[in-house]
Formats: sequence, C-alpha cells, structure tokens
Amino acid sequence: MKLPLFDFLFGEHPSPNSTKGLKEMNSLKPSLHSDEASLELTVGIAYRLVRAKRKSVGFIVDERGLTVRAPRWVSRQEIETMIYEREGWIREKLDQFSALMAKKALNDTQFVDGQSIPYLGGMITICLKPQARSVALEGQNLQINRPLGSDAENVKACVLKWLKNEARRYLGTRLEAKASEAGLDFECWKLSGAKGRWGCCTSARTIRLNWRLIHLNPELIDYVIAHELAHLDEMNHGPRFWARVSELCPDYLSRRTRLKKIHISQLPF
Repeated sequence: MKLPLFDFLFGEHPSPNSTKGLKEMNSLKPSLHSDEASLELTVGIAYRLVRAKRKSVGFIVDERGLTVRAPRWVSRQEIETMIYEREGWIREKLDQFSALMAKKALNDTQFVDGQSIPYLGGMITICLKPQARSVALEGQNLQINRPLGSDAENVKACVLKWLKNEARRYLGTRLEAKASEAGLDFECWKLSGAKGRWGCCTSARTIRLNWRLIHLNPELIDYVIAHELAHLDEMNHGPRFWARVSELCPDYLSRRTRLKKIHISQLPF
C-alpha cells in the first residue's frame, strides 16, 4: 500500500480537510542542487529544509516528518513565517500520517528485517545485523544483533525490550524535567502496561505512564505528563484541575484533541 504524501505550494492555505495537492511518495525526487538542515521552530515543529531548483515553496509530510523544499532566494525567516501561519494544518497532517503509519505497522508488523515500527511520532526500521554488539538505534534504523532470517518472535522480544527500556529512559527524563519546572514533587513513578489509559496518578503521589507512549509524538507525551502532574495538586477533573493543566501545558486543548484520535489498540504491541 502506498502512503499519501501531503504537499502544497506557497500562496495556498489548505483547509484541514483538504486533499488538494495529494501525491504518492514515489513522486518526490531528490534534487541534485539541494542542501539539507534539521531545524526546530519556536512553535515546536521540527522540519528538514531542502534547497531545490523550483519557483515555489513545497511542504511535504512523510515518515521523516515535515520537509520544506524551497528555492535558495527564500530566507529561513520567510519559511518559518509560512510554517507558523500553517501550524494547525501541518500538525494535523503530521498526526494523520503518524496514525496512518501506526495502523499500517499494526496490520503489517512481522518483526523481520526491513519492518517499520512507530517511535516518538515517526517510524524506525528493524535492521538485523549479526555483527552488532547490541540492540541500538542508528539514525532511523533499529539495529538488532540477530542474523537475517531469525525467528520473528525472537526479534519481537528484542524490539519490545528495547522499546520498554527507551520508554523508561525517555519518559523518566521528561517527567523529572516537567516536575522540576513546575516545582512539583512525586513519590515515585512506574511504567504501566495498561490497555485502556495512557497514565494515572495515585493519592500516594505515584505516577504511572504507559510504556506505549514511546510510540507517540513528544508533544502528546508531554501533555500526558502535564495531565498526571496536575493530579498532584488536584485529584479530580474539575475546573481547578484543568486550570493547572493549562499552566503546565498552555496548548493542552489541541494536544488533548490529537491524543483522543489515537487508541492504544492502533499500536503494534
């Protein structure tokens, strides 16, 4: 199945439901006159900039995230202004593509060499390398120290262990950072394997975060963390609770809406 590639040209302002400019991924050809840079916007959208011989600015969402193809005469400030003006549309397309890739991964996951799995809102590829010392992420490739043709269940176990370790590392780091910023203290935190919720906070000030969050966009992870940290002050979902969430995550409403479109059952584990 070919996945959609969302693209629109400078001067157009697509509506959230628009399919104008829909292309197939194999229609994107690399330019021989391009330089690439990974940048981070103040609005929090990471993108790749590709300089190309063209007359307009193109915005493309695929498994790598957002790519901007622009002629050299367009400044980065102008490009970032365009992205800022289209932030809502871009975020929606990023979420749509992430959900689509997750669904495809769920349907197609075979845990063999070349299989893609969702990780932090993007996709990484299983790469079986007998010479590898351990399981490690190299770029977009998850290198696993197993020979080609290894039993799929064995590979799955390696991937699952790595994902849970990554969840423990990443979620713990984000939780500690957010709690410190907010001046909040919790007793302890644990990974959860719940099938029906992303996180919870107990009256004993123990926070549990679903390890499957490691599949999601970091913005959605931060919202879940802010939600659970807010429960340290308010154990209900009343107005004061949501006011606290807003302090911890000012754009929580949009992130909450995006998260509601994702269900744990869509994920490959």
